[in-house]
Amino acid sequence: MTDLTLTVRKLIPASPERVYAAWLDPRTLMRFMQPGPAMSVPEAETDARVGGRYRIVMRDAKTDIPHTGTYLDLTPHSRIAFTWASPHSVEGSTVTLDFAPQDGGTMVTLTQVRFASEGSREGHKAGWTAILDTLAATL
Repeated sequence: MTDLTLTVRKLIPASPERVYAAWLDPRTLMRFMQPGPAMSVPEAETDARVGGRYRIVMRDAKTDIPHTGTYLDLTPHSRIAFTWASPHSVEGSTVTLDFAPQDGGTMVTLTQVRFASEGSREGHKAGWTAILDTLAATL
């Protein structure tokens, strides 16, 4: 079932420049990459260049959950694409963020591909929705 895809959209009340920068700044990532209310991000590192790597550690009440990957596309203020590796993902999973200026801010379209199951896709969809909601509140 690895051909499954998800797409989540959210209007963020900030310019494409600010939204784009938020995804590449470790301090800002630590504030919004929280897929649930009981989650925190104690560590985030980015090497914001194509071929550069990132590392985000999400923490729940029981454990740390590392997420790592490589930046595939960094088109300023327009697109970020990266591989996505975690204990809950499958090999070859990627995330693409598209930023489009819109009245009231920036429309963010997040697309992730490759999931082990429909349940995994739905869990990631809920997590990304929460992350985008937190990003909107942060910016």
